[in-house]
Amino acid sequence: MRARTLAAGVVAAALLAYCAGGKTQAGEVITSFDQPSLGVGMICNTADQAQQYLQLRAEGAAAVDALQKVNDGAHDVHACGIAAIAYVRDKMLQCHAVENKMLEVVRIAVLAGYDGTSWKSLPAMTQYAVMEGQGDAI
Repeated sequence: MRARTLAAGVVAAALLAYCAGGKTQAGEVITSFDQPSLGVGMICNTADQAQQYLQLRAEGAAAVDALQKVNDGAHDVHACGIAAIAYVRDKMLQCHAVENKMLEVVRIAVLAGYDGTSWKSLPAMTQYAVMEGQGDAI
């Protein structure tokens, strides 16, 4: 329960920081797609790394194998990895069907991260997330 309270606090703080950035006026309700969110998933340092990961997954590679291949190619064990973050979604760059789900590469602004013990505010940084698509299944 405490983790849920901390997570809610991070989203509230991220929302306040977002509002303070001049994108809204006092009293306005934010209803855009760009609201801060919490998530756990794959993020990468570059769009190319995230797209390579997604392509490998679309070709049938297991998640752990795709991650290893991307990081080996980047010569950086932290090029891509799983993270718990507070973020603002920017725009979708690519999508592929993987295991009967639509996965997207999305540019995001990371606002905070969870280190296994507590949430830490971060200076806003651009990362590239691989996440399940927002569209409806048909």
